[in-house]
Amino acid sequence: MQKKQKILIGVAAVVVAAIAAYIVFSRPAQQNDTIRIGATLPLTGEIASYGQKAKRGLEMAQEEINEKGGVLGKRIEIVFADDKNDKNEALSNMNRFSTVDHFPVVFGSASSSVSLAIVPVANERHIILISPIASSMKLSTEGGKYFFRTCPADDQQAEVLAKWVSGRGAKNVAIVYTNNSWGKPLADGFKDKFEASGGKVLLNEGVAENTDDFRTIIQKLKGLANLDAVVSPSYPKEGGTFVRQTREMGLSVTLFGGDPWSSPEFRNIAGNAADGVFYTVPLESKASEYADFAKKYEAKYGEQPDMNSAWAYDAAMAIFKAISNAGSTDPDKIREALLRLSFSGVSGEVAFRANGDLATEAFAKKAIKNGSVIDSNE
Repeated sequence: MQKKQKILIGVAAVVVAAIAAYIVFSRPAQQNDTIRIGATLPLTGEIASYGQKAKRGLEMAQEEINEKGGVLGKRIEIVFADDKNDKNEALSNMNRFSTVDHFPVVFGSASSSVSLAIVPVANERHIILISPIASSMKLSTEGGKYFFRTCPADDQQAEVLAKWVSGRGAKNVAIVYTNNSWGKPLADGFKDKFEASGGKVLLNEGVAENTDDFRTIIQKLKGLANLDAVVSPSYPKEGGTFVRQTREMGLSVTLFGGDPWSSPEFRNIAGNAADGVFYTVPLESKASEYADFAKKYEAKYGEQPDMNSAWAYDAAMAIFKAISNAGSTDPDKIREALLRLSFSGVSGEVAFRANGDLATEAFAKKAIKNGSVIDSNE
């Protein structure tokens, strides 16, 4: 009996050792020859174009750095997960990245509301979260210690938009915005700056994400006397629907939007009604590096890149440089290196403020005429 017990104990020890070895050698944490990084982006759904463009920018950076020998002598592997622009999906991705994969860095996400939903996980578990696209002003104050971004924040967009609307002679405006962590701060920022310049806001109304009926609001707009323009910081779905329905209901007032109106989703939903709208968008890169990036991007993907692609590429390069400069994949050391970083990227100069915001910011003015996007000097 004693001998049998010893045999069983021995077998159990072997099994335990085998399981431990399996966990150690098969778990998707950092391997000896690979640095693995996560990315949660909307690869499907209503703003999939944002996520897909960012994914391609990240893939290009990964491919280029690996061709040069990787970072710290190790290959880079970016693991992509689709969050569908859904907070719960993104949280699930982030929790897996942090507790199962033990990634030191995560790229993501695209929308500000989704990014704000996952920054608490990043800060609690000391993971660098770097977004190439999320621009909400709330992230400047609520992003926390471990959040960075390579796109410009919206405080300047609010100022450019207010000066533009006022400069075109509008005295009385209405604001219709997507009521989330991106749309409301931008609407509030615009309102403050427009009123400070002497303008008057006749109506200020927010709508939930995915709203598809604006007829009641449009009826209110039609009843406003002396309405010069409507400013709508709205997501592509709400913005496109709002623009289409304003024209269907015979409201011919000038319409202004924010950078989501630059997306193909907005134009698809708005259709021909998009002709004549104006919107602000981050300034396109004038960096000499962009031309080479665009050429390689088009050769690889058969399409032209956009600023989402460029910001994503630069986000990846910023992380690779920071890891190299830190000589470590420890998130705290990466963070310190990011704050000291400065380089000329394909999107422009990349350097970070203490809160993780991009140090250099700029917005351009665009219009849609005859189905094409043009620079607006009006």
